[in-house]
Amino acid sequence: MRRRATVIVGVIVVILLAGGVAALLLWPEELPDTDLANETPSVAGETADLLNEEADDVVRVSFMPYDGSVFSIYRDPSSGDLELFTEDLVFSGDMSVMRTMFNAAIRLTNQSRLTEDADDSQLEMFGLNEPDMSISIELTDATAIELEVGAVQAAGQGRFVRIKNSREVFLLSARNSDILTNRIENVYDITFAPIHEYSEEQMALFAIGHILLETENDVFELRKRTDEELIAGTLGMSLFELLQPIKAEGNDYAVQTAILENILTIAPESIESVRPSDLSAYGLDLPARITITMEDWVGTLLIGKRDVERDGRFVMIEGHDAVLFAGGDYSFLNVSLSQLRSTLIWLNNITDVSSVTFELDNNVTRVLRLEHNAEDSSLQGWLDDVEISENNARRLYTAALRITRIGDTDEPIPDVSPMFTISMRFIDGRTDTLELYQLNETQFLVVRNNVSTGSFITRMALQNNLLGRFDILDDGGDLPG
Repeated sequence: MRRRATVIVGVIVVILLAGGVAALLLWPEELPDTDLANETPSVAGETADLLNEEADDVVRVSFMPYDGSVFSIYRDPSSGDLELFTEDLVFSGDMSVMRTMFNAAIRLTNQSRLTEDADDSQLEMFGLNEPDMSISIELTDATAIELEVGAVQAAGQGRFVRIKNSREVFLLSARNSDILTNRIENVYDITFAPIHEYSEEQMALFAIGHILLETENDVFELRKRTDEELIAGTLGMSLFELLQPIKAEGNDYAVQTAILENILTIAPESIESVRPSDLSAYGLDLPARITITMEDWVGTLLIGKRDVERDGRFVMIEGHDAVLFAGGDYSFLNVSLSQLRSTLIWLNNITDVSSVTFELDNNVTRVLRLEHNAEDSSLQGWLDDVEISENNARRLYTAALRITRIGDTDEPIPDVSPMFTISMRFIDGRTDTLELYQLNETQFLVVRNNVSTGSFITRMALQNNLLGRFDILDDGGDLPG
């Protein structure tokens, strides 16, 4: 008999413990200062429809947090397109986030109903006497359903919610409540360039057509070469061309890795300030600027000072009066021209050139004349009006391009005649000229178009790559490839 009584007492204890656990799970995270008894809701755990309106009848969902910006998502009844509305519209809405929030609001069915007839004390317990936010669901007939969102449930399984002025209390799932209590900052689309539309970084790189980078010390301008240029290209040709500060003198691979690929890593992550009064606090009063053209999209990003703690920078997207924080690799801001220069002084397409004139140190002038056949991409060449083979014409032209720099100098242009002058005349009538002044036994100062480039070439490289080739041609031989 005593054993049976012990078993009965044990069962009662288990039931009481289970009831206590259930009550704790339903208890709000922060209880008000009240003498409310620890009572269990009348129909805890039952599921019911919080809303049973047809989804197609909803045209607008408004989110009204009591400690943030009020905003609404409007759905066009005819097209189904979504649009963000707020009194302080800084950015358009992120379409995927808006769609998720809109759908979550209009599908609040089969929720966990806690009580059908909560008294004032219970509403206070669930945080519905002072809700965190309200959500208005507007229908096509201009009527609206307004929900109130209360406290977070103690076990983190969601939030308490009711239709305004109702005594029926529901528990939203954590997932639904997290979606519906998003603040406006999480709804904005604060991406800079539409890079996310491309599955791989390399594809985004191909989509860029033009970049203008303006830093405190330099201006770099890059453009993507056309398909026709790439097909007809010769020495040094790659996807991008450096236009500023020196046209056609960029090491294309260095330009891509030092500038372009790092620009693609910039990703605005959060809004720091809306309509800031003092841009100097963020280093945005005198920012660096990046203007990118991607297909039919053009945008400019302003870059301010570094945020050391978060390892990123303060930025602004031109046209939007808000300071953002953006992570990324900003090493391109410290890139110098010397890092981007090719060792080759000339990088030109042979199809753009009509002739090359060589003025040598023994007062001898040699002229390579070129004619191009656009239909079959063939080329004819003449050296001093004597026809030479296409291979020899191309190889002599390539030798002229292979004049290389080995260092920089502040040496002024000598007040003497150059030892060698090479002029390249283009089909459009332009002329590009190099003058080579011998500084010592092994080095020449190279001056391009009467402006010192501060670059050297070695005399041995010049003799091997260029001067010796005239003797071969004069003897009727073929130039090595």
